[in-house]
Formats: sequence, structure tokens, C-alpha cells
Amino acid sequence: MDTADWFELGREAMQSGRLEDAINAFNQASSMTPSSFAAWWELGRACNLFGTEIEGTGDHSRANMYKIKAAFSFDRAARANPNDPNATKAKAYAGTIREAQKRKKEMGLFE
Repeated sequence: MDTADWFELGREAMQSGRLEDAINAFNQASSMTPSSFAAWWELGRACNLFGTEIEGTGDHSRANMYKIKAAFSFDRAARANPNDPNATKAKAYAGTIREAQKRKKEMGLFE
């Protein structure tokens, strides 16, 4: 499979709510083509959504892992193509996620 195949598989998984499958597919796409804004952006979205879903179960430590991966992915998207119209938004998302996770850690929700 090539990058486009992995990307499409990730989009299909996202649309059907299979976030872990989406994360795995976007991981593959972004690894194969590290210069792809779209692959990193979608990986960030999937990780952020999955982290939020996990937070709902009370597993804040595991959720934090996905939230931090989301922030990293949004940063990588912005670096992959700083001229993309969403690059500024990607940087802002990364910062917002990191700040939120910092506050949650200060509250003692995870170590």
C-alpha cells in the first residue's frame, strides 16, 4: 500500500468512528510521506478525538498520551507545509492541547 491508500483507509476509519484504526493508518501515511500536511493533520485530529474519548472513561494517563501525540502531529503538519492555509491553526491546536494537558497534570489527573 502507498501513502494515498493509507490516508484513504484512515479517512474511512474516521468516518466510521474507528479511531484507533484511523490513527494506525495515518501513522503509516505520515511515516511514508513525512512532508504530507494532510497526513499529519488527520493524525492529529484522530489522536485528539481518541484522547477525548478515553478521557470520558476516566483513564487520564492514557488519554494524555494521545493528546500529546495530537499536539506533536499538529506541530509536524505545520512544519511539513508552513504555507498550508491551516498551518497557523495547526500550531494553535498544538499549543492549546499542551496547555490543557499541563493544567490537567497540575490538577493531579495523571502523573
